[in-house]
Amino acid sequence: MARLRHPPVDAQAAAGVAAKLPNDYKVIEDFSNSYVHWLPAWNVYGLPWYFPTVTEVLADHAGDCQAQALLMASILKAKGMPYTLMYSFDHVWVDYPGRLVTKLEDPATSFVSNAGKGWLALLPTKFPLWTYVKVRVNFHWTPMPFLLKLLIVLGSGAIIGFGERRLLRRLRRYLWWPLPTTVTAAPRWPLYERTRIH
Repeated sequence: MARLRHPPVDAQAAAGVAAKLPNDYKVIEDFSNSYVHWLPAWNVYGLPWYFPTVTEVLADHAGDCQAQALLMASILKAKGMPYTLMYSFDHVWVDYPGRLVTKLEDPATSFVSNAGKGWLALLPTKFPLWTYVKVRVNFHWTPMPFLLKLLIVLGSGAIIGFGERRLLRRLRRYLWWPLPTTVTAAPRWPLYERTRIH
């Protein structure tokens, strides 16, 4: 979470790579995306979500969108080229002057951005909920080890079951609250009638 708040963009770690690349945003973006083979954090780090350092990205040659964006941002910083890190609810990417908008990387879906001066909150004008759900399932749930999926399902069931039991106890207390003394007639519920007849 600390790295999320302060992205570990590291120009020094990426200086060697940056020196071999031209001052061309698209070339740097293509290099970052090809250098970092896309793999979920489960496969690379054994975690559902992880914000790596540039050193880790360069060593692992793999990671998710955070790893790709971090490497690109570090190269751009080493070259002194302006950029902005953008976050939507399902993706992080580097925005730069003249960048083409895509469905996945659209500034209109971003809720925070960071141009190197700290995060700036935004109000997204687009909110593709179904896309967010699909991405979360594909990137986090699908690659998750089966045992962890089982533990999450069982744990969720236990939490819901425990919560439901407490809720039912509270409801029962309110449902069977004694009637006020001013009410003289008993409620005419069928169950009550059957009980009184027998």
